[in-house]
Amino acid sequence: MNSPAPQLRQALHQTLSVGPDHGAVLALAQTRDLLIAGTQRGDILAWSRTTFRRTHAALGAHAAGCLSLALDTAHHVLFSGGGDGRVRAWDARSLAPLYTVHGGENAGGVLALAYFGDQDALALGCQNASVQWFDVGRRRAMVGGELAERRSRFFDARADSGSASPEPGAPAYVVDERCVAAYAHSGYVYCALAGRLADGRAALFTAGGDGAVRVWRVSDDGQPPQPLHVLARPAGAGAGASASDSGSDDDDDSCVHALALGADGLLFAGLQSGAVCVWDLETMQCIRTLAPAAGAAPSVFALLAAGGLLYAGGADGRVRVWTAADLQPAGHLAAADDDAAARGPVLALAGGGGTGGEVVVGGGGDIGVWAGGWRDAHVPQPQPDAPAPAADAGPQDMLRTLGRWVRLRSVAGVPELQPECRRAALFLRDLLQQHGAADARLLAGAPGANPLVYARFDATAGGAAFAADTPTVLVYGHYDVMPAGDAALWAAPAFDMRGRDGHVYGRGVSDDKGPVLAMALAVADLHVRGRLALPVVFCIEGEEERGSLGLQAAVAAHRALFGAPRVVLLSSAYWLGERTPCLTYGMRGAIRATVRVAAPARAADVHAGVWGGAVSEPLACLAHVLARLATPGGRVLVPGFYDAVRAVGAAETRAMRRLVRWITAKEADAPLVARAAAASPQPERRAATRARLHAQLMRRWRHPTLTVHHVDVSTGAAPSNATLVPAAAQASLSVRVVPDQSLDAIAAGLRAHIEHVFAECCAGGVDDSLRLELDVQPVAQWWLADPAAPVYRLAARAIREAWALGGEPLESESEPESEPASDNESGDESEPESAAADFASTPLLIREGGSIPAVPWLEAFFAPHAVAVNLPMGQSSDNAHMANERISIENLIRGRDVVYRLLDGIGDVVDTTQGPAP
Repeated sequence: MNSPAPQLRQALHQTLSVGPDHGAVLALAQTRDLLIAGTQRGDILAWSRTTFRRTHAALGAHAAGCLSLALDTAHHVLFSGGGDGRVRAWDARSLAPLYTVHGGENAGGVLALAYFGDQDALALGCQNASVQWFDVGRRRAMVGGELAERRSRFFDARADSGSASPEPGAPAYVVDERCVAAYAHSGYVYCALAGRLADGRAALFTAGGDGAVRVWRVSDDGQPPQPLHVLARPAGAGAGASASDSGSDDDDDSCVHALALGADGLLFAGLQSGAVCVWDLETMQCIRTLAPAAGAAPSVFALLAAGGLLYAGGADGRVRVWTAADLQPAGHLAAADDDAAARGPVLALAGGGGTGGEVVVGGGGDIGVWAGGWRDAHVPQPQPDAPAPAADAGPQDMLRTLGRWVRLRSVAGVPELQPECRRAALFLRDLLQQHGAADARLLAGAPGANPLVYARFDATAGGAAFAADTPTVLVYGHYDVMPAGDAALWAAPAFDMRGRDGHVYGRGVSDDKGPVLAMALAVADLHVRGRLALPVVFCIEGEEERGSLGLQAAVAAHRALFGAPRVVLLSSAYWLGERTPCLTYGMRGAIRATVRVAAPARAADVHAGVWGGAVSEPLACLAHVLARLATPGGRVLVPGFYDAVRAVGAAETRAMRRLVRWITAKEADAPLVARAAAASPQPERRAATRARLHAQLMRRWRHPTLTVHHVDVSTGAAPSNATLVPAAAQASLSVRVVPDQSLDAIAAGLRAHIEHVFAECCAGGVDDSLRLELDVQPVAQWWLADPAAPVYRLAARAIREAWALGGEPLESESEPESEPASDNESGDESEPESAAADFASTPLLIREGGSIPAVPWLEAFFAPHAVAVNLPMGQSSDNAHMANERISIENLIRGRDVVYRLLDGIGDVVDTTQGPAP
């Protein structure tokens, strides 16, 4: 009976764009912190292995392609071999240039590199068919003028010419002519591999265009490697011919492009024919040939044996995978998430592979980072929507957990998705429980609505049992998400999280599953380390996108579960730009309204040519009502609308101007600034940009507004039929309120004004038969915190420490007299000067123009001690509620660290005294 085949469970974790300016990726290497690529144009590119962001500007390493890379991990040195015949050494941490090694005379391109740690030496496979040996530990200085006299047979230029020249003063060395094995192969030497034989002796393995695989003895006496053996390939491995002892083969399909060593004494060779030959290094015999897929013969250009798997990258843009133990097929990978063939061949592989390691795939355009592994079909596997085990707390584990959570389409209000909403709630409940929550459960919301997820992590110090008056920190968030919308606008399926260039994309990654997960893991980290000063309770709802339906009733019914919160912590806001962390301390309130005008005397539309002028027209009346709500410039016409608006004080105005100067100077490419005006070096243009941005931010954050969202008519035919008079028309609108407006008073004023205008419209004529249907609903109260409060000072310090910021002062320059004052400005400094001073350093203190109903309600419900703190993790380009929603991996990681630092010090800034139960 055949055993079930293993199943590859690796997923594309991140796609890194290389760009056409650099050409194809020819070589890859990984240090502990960096992923490094050598490109066709001779550049070296580096990304962080944690955040997948570029860490350095492109290094012009070689004048004719960076063809090979090798690492000396003990001394932190990266070696790169180029088409210009040079090997360059770099500091593997900073990528600073160290020295240059010039190959033997007429070496041509350095196609392969292998570093030997015990010997501290480097083997070079060269274009002129030679294998060269460079003793790194005993390198000698180049004889003056020696290189200047060299000319390469492969280039018209001198060997030391080219744009990628050594740094001034960098040492230069040359391979000793006695360390050159000329014509080691009868063709280009594509492969050089450091390894050991079955008896433990160090060996060099080389292969190339002649199809031969040669084994070289490597000694510890500093002498160059000596030929030991030529591995013969059986007939049929290439195109029916076997390699002779001399290593020659006339068939192009016999060319060996890649070598890899397995952990159990096997050597793998990838052929141009698409086959992979497997040698036993103890018997020096080829024991098996892995043939290409039927009907296809993609050349194998890269091999990787790691983590119990063998990976073979081919000319078709795919990576075939086998289990290394029994060489059974396990699936395939691709260089990127697009069509593999369109991306070009796979030319380089790197990584640890296996069940937990990464496999890095480089090819024609992008680099794909695959994570995961393979599973034995006999071993029971967890459900795909199960959370990660409690031990999985690293950055990559956090992303894998987020990907599983995003896969659950938790869109509230869609009946067919309600089961997935429940699974998303259970996912979070189980995750919190596995990470140490003393209590984790679902709380019923409104009838038919999604449940709340509640959890409690007890304080480390212990003490009295948890009670209704126990001081706590309440973490608020939501697991429901917006619908995906038009699938055609997404680069990938909305609920299949994908990574690209340091971001992850998917519905909910930024709003709000990603931040909620980061906060949860930060609390779990503190719990494991025994550093929770206060109990932390979670209140994660599933109806936020529908106005927090049922939240208030559920929290009120289970008030004792939440203790007496001193802080309400959330992360549901966004930075102003892309690079500067922010801290949100205010939001506007919201009122929603629906206005419907109908002609009750008729149930259907009528023809305008027959009835026009003789019947009432609901759409015309509605247009009249809407026109009387606000001026074309946006000033609201509801009587008394602005009466209670808090005056803008001088300190607030100065703070806003300093904030605008920072943003225009530090975030010129941010969408916010770009919309205000194109960046320009001319001072007069900068002043105009600042003025527009200042006015825009004041309108978004500080002033109340009225917005008409859309207008509908009674039937589907009316919008497309220009001859009908609709029987009804409806408009949806919203009002944003600010301090110190009363939500109820503004709602009542809006209702009264609409009724008054409607009555005027119906006075006389045929319009007296119209009926007004008006629904005005206060949704969210405005919220404003004191950024000078101790908990905000602590939050700002946590952000600075997590992001390694220095509290850099804002640009100090005189304020131009032309900068406009905001509406309602006065000398009354209604906000403390200390708040204005905080605008002079990072993080930036900002407000939001949107509303979150739960925030002011929770603060008021748990008064008088509760203070809400909104820690934004997302950037301005996160596209929340839109297609291609994303969040930066670095922002998630550092956001988690911010929450950790904040909660680690929370006991020093809040009242932890246990008082009487409310």
